[in-house]
Amino acid sequence: MIKFSTVFALLYICSVGFSSAQNTLEEPGRKTTDSLQMVYLSNAAIRYPLLRQGFVSSELLGRGSVAARLDGRELYKGEGQITRIKSVFNVPVLKFGKNSISSSFGYLQQHIDVDRVEAFNPQFPVADYNYNKSTISLTATFIRTDSLFGHPVVYSGGISGITDRLSKVQRFNYTGIISLNLKRTPITSYSIGAAVIFDPSSPSPFLPLFSYWHKFRSSDLELFVDVPSRILLRKQFSDKAWASFGTELMGTVAFFNLNKTVLPQDFTQTTIELKTGPTFEYLVSRKIIIGINGGLLTTASSRFFRKDDHPDEFFMKNNNSSVPFVSCSISFLPFLKR
Repeated sequence: MIKFSTVFALLYICSVGFSSAQNTLEEPGRKTTDSLQMVYLSNAAIRYPLLRQGFVSSELLGRGSVAARLDGRELYKGEGQITRIKSVFNVPVLKFGKNSISSSFGYLQQHIDVDRVEAFNPQFPVADYNYNKSTISLTATFIRTDSLFGHPVVYSGGISGITDRLSKVQRFNYTGIISLNLKRTPITSYSIGAAVIFDPSSPSPFLPLFSYWHKFRSSDLELFVDVPSRILLRKQFSDKAWASFGTELMGTVAFFNLNKTVLPQDFTQTTIELKTGPTFEYLVSRKIIIGINGGLLTTASSRFFRKDDHPDEFFMKNNNSSVPFVSCSISFLPFLKR
């Protein structure tokens, strides 16, 4: 599975690419003013949260069962609960002609609490445990908007570094994307694309992409299908309030350095999750949005890798039950000029 830094970089670049391709045909022929450009950016950021200048969220996962297997054999089982604090900040760096460069900084803090543990390996007598993990990600993105065969096209590339310490970057990932907008009307837009991923834990270096948006005028509903990142319906209640319901793909990573005889000393845990449920957001001021999100979280994959392992060479995995979750967030619409 693709790990956290690659997931975030991919979703961020896709959001930039798809929204840029969709907005290109909406801009008037004359040179737009800075204020009008910020309106376009704000409207795109409302629909694509990863385009916002930044956000901070606090998330609580319900208690659920966890069962670990080491080299295919049962290691332990128990019940776990996770709390998280996430933050991401996007900063435009440079714009020249049809090209732009931006950077993003992400921080994830997790508290994991596992109890009622029953161990099955006498060499690794697991007991109840809890720990905190912090992960830092830095991403630099290059984007070029152009046209191809008479359609808007976006080329983008990103490099991500991920670590749990300030003195050293522990992993680097590279992503390249092309997104071609095939249709854009006031109520429908769709794009196709492809991503090339250089990540040792990614099962494939190539990933097809598809983005579809449609607005149902009679009900004021919007449908977003952004493969592989999300599928959701969104309804605008007023200029300041809207709600959505759907499923989103998320990922996390944590680094470990332990002194256990049956485990490698240095290894990484990568987790891929699907979050399904409603979200409500409210624009409390011109640039600040507060939101609440909840529903069901399903862990699609939770695997542990040595430093140079390939995706099929993980030495341990967790099977986690689906659990309810709730999160609260505050985010900021673009206020720095790009």
